[in-house]
Amino acid sequence: MTIDLGEAYREGRERISHLVTQDDIDPTLQVAATPGWTVHSVIAHLSGVADDASTGNMAGAPGEEWTAAQVARGAGSTVAELIDQWKLSGPQLEGFLSSPAGEAASAAVMDIHTHEADVHLALGRAVSVPAEFLAWAAPALRDGFADAVVEAGLPPVEVTASDFEWFRARLGRRTAAEVSAYRWSADPAPYLDSFFVFGRADSPLGEVPA
Repeated sequence: MTIDLGEAYREGRERISHLVTQDDIDPTLQVAATPGWTVHSVIAHLSGVADDASTGNMAGAPGEEWTAAQVARGAGSTVAELIDQWKLSGPQLEGFLSSPAGEAASAAVMDIHTHEADVHLALGRAVSVPAEFLAWAAPALRDGFADAVVEAGLPPVEVTASDFEWFRARLGRRTAAEVSAYRWSADPAPYLDSFFVFGRADSPLGEVPA
């Protein structure tokens, strides 16, 4: 399935912007899915990604130092100010994502939906992920895992899990035990290092999909 990546990113940006600028949102609330980060940190990162993309500051992306710099850079701004900055820099990234070359930056679309789910979880809400996004993301994540299995020199393996689980698990929101509990056609242990893109969760998040 194909989607307009720029439109998917813009819609995610607008949903998050509306969510975190409500009066009852505490920006210092811890986000369990990203240990050490608050709601403010997540917005500083997301706004920082768009800013870095617009200025060509992509050295080290998407590594920890690159993302930590975004959080540090946004530390002195309010959430509202970060959202305003994101509103300015986001459209340039969205335009690129909607272009024929946009697939090269598709990780940004995965990232924004991941953190939208993270923030919903932090706020104690059911985790809502657009069905159209999942229909695009899950096959891409399954294919990426198959490629990682080949690269690791392991035999092909079948893993049965929902699109939602593929999305949250491969991007580090599930523990090794939770992933091992999916239906595997072989012992999952040798495959776990290839399964997780950004590491694995230390403890279950207990999230409930909407």
